[in-house]
Amino acid sequence: MGKQAGRQGKELMKTHFAEVLARESARLAGITDGAKLSCWQRKLVEELMTPDSPYARALRQTGGGSDRAEFLDRWRALIEDAVRELVHRRAMGASDSASGPPDRAAGVDPHRTAVLVLAALHGGSTLSQIAKNSWPLNAALDLALAPFKAPSGPDSGETSCDPNRSVP
Repeated sequence: MGKQAGRQGKELMKTHFAEVLARESARLAGITDGAKLSCWQRKLVEELMTPDSPYARALRQTGGGSDRAEFLDRWRALIEDAVRELVHRRAMGASDSASGPPDRAAGVDPHRTAVLVLAALHGGSTLSQIAKNSWPLNAALDLALAPFKAPSGPDSGETSCDPNRSVP
């Protein structure tokens, strides 16, 4: 029975991994500026602060070694593609004022930024779950995504995300 429970747990983790990747593929593809990036961050934090969400379950440190590595690599690739697109849009002058100053993203390495975002997600969510407060996760993501965000303030675009609107 131990092997069967182990197999069921592994299959359940694969289900969580697949669900997160499907959602992230759609959500990250829709990020075209700093305001949409902020919306993505808010939704991600909400998911990670919900203990039974597929996101929280997928980032837990239990089992699934090779499957977990493949999951994280695929998620990193999705994030990397979104970052590359943001950098490209900024370089082409397609940014808006809510995307932050163009020079902050000019030297961004999409691969390193994607790894940094995953590290922020993992470490920030662990600290936030312990503290039962989303502040550590938001702080980590804010730093990882800083090149693409406008400075905080009344005109920063921070309130442009409608929490009731479903992000794809």
